[in-house]
Amino acid sequence: MLRPVATLFLSLFIITDGIAQTKKLPAVAPQAAGFTPAFFPALTKKLQDSMPSLGSFIVCSRAGIVYENYFHGATDQTAFNIKSITKTMISALAGVARGKSLLPDLNTPMLRYFPEFAKPRARASTVWFANDKASEDSIRKTLTLKHLLTMQTGWEWSDFSGPVNIFVNSADPIRFMMDVPFAESPGTRFNYCSAATSVFSEALTRCIKTDIRKFADANLFNPLGITLTRWDTDPLGRYVGASEMYMTSQSLVRFGLLYLYNGKLGNKQLIPAAWVKESTDEKAKLDYWDILPGANGYGYYWWRRKSNGHQAWVASGAMGQIITVIPDLEMVVVANCFLDKNNRGREEIRRIHLFIDEITKQLN
Repeated sequence: MLRPVATLFLSLFIITDGIAQTKKLPAVAPQAAGFTPAFFPALTKKLQDSMPSLGSFIVCSRAGIVYENYFHGATDQTAFNIKSITKTMISALAGVARGKSLLPDLNTPMLRYFPEFAKPRARASTVWFANDKASEDSIRKTLTLKHLLTMQTGWEWSDFSGPVNIFVNSADPIRFMMDVPFAESPGTRFNYCSAATSVFSEALTRCIKTDIRKFADANLFNPLGITLTRWDTDPLGRYVGASEMYMTSQSLVRFGLLYLYNGKLGNKQLIPAAWVKESTDEKAKLDYWDILPGANGYGYYWWRRKSNGHQAWVASGAMGQIITVIPDLEMVVVANCFLDKNNRGREEIRRIHLFIDEITKQLN
């Protein structure tokens, strides 16, 4: 099993406030972390030969960087579109808000934060499909913040066909989601829904009563030494909760390490430890996902999987953006891919997980 072998990482990243903003994460010898001398050279060749869109691959132990390599023109300064890892960042910001007593009980109905959409849509029997509208309004009142956080909205939805395209192209995406019908009661089952995160993100923004990007920089990213180079907005200027943040791979490592340390940076608890546990525990049943081998549940925008018997928490973005935190191995693995013509979409995610499985197998 991988174990800490030095205090250098702790002194640079954890103990000295602010030092992470100016210091690169230190490197440690792979052999000291339990890897054979031939393992990472062989891994590099496999990565080069099988992933033409790969930009970065980093393995970090508690002691420091064990392996860091960049491919196809990328460097440690390249800011990647992290796609749906943005969702996990929103989960972390919710945890920060919880620590500041700004986030209410997660069983709070979503509509409490959207009173403009809470009015009944059918006021007379002559309104077409009045009974159907009344039924939908009744179900919508039961949709909670927790349902949004766990992808159990009950909405009639597919992230891989028509609805998501309408959402993305809508002049008001939040308004659009308030009119999406329900296929089942909220809380019934997991159904991946990117739009749920944008709705939750806007609700969170209303909870904290400030600009969510400024809140993120002040309370999470700046303390970690993370520079958010870009975060897109919807047509009404709301930051998109579902996607479109841009960060370097090293920034993603720092974020993963925060979760490895149960939300603590030095003597400062950026995210409550209880939230780290709550958000990475199984909240929705998920025992199969085609690009997530060993899937075993979903938390608050965190995927869960087993890798050679080791429980992992995964932040995953489209077309090959991955943070994997493996607590019992005290390890974080990050990979990013370019969103170019060489990218094979979901296949890239699948391959990254298989390479992570090779890494964990080495440490068994």
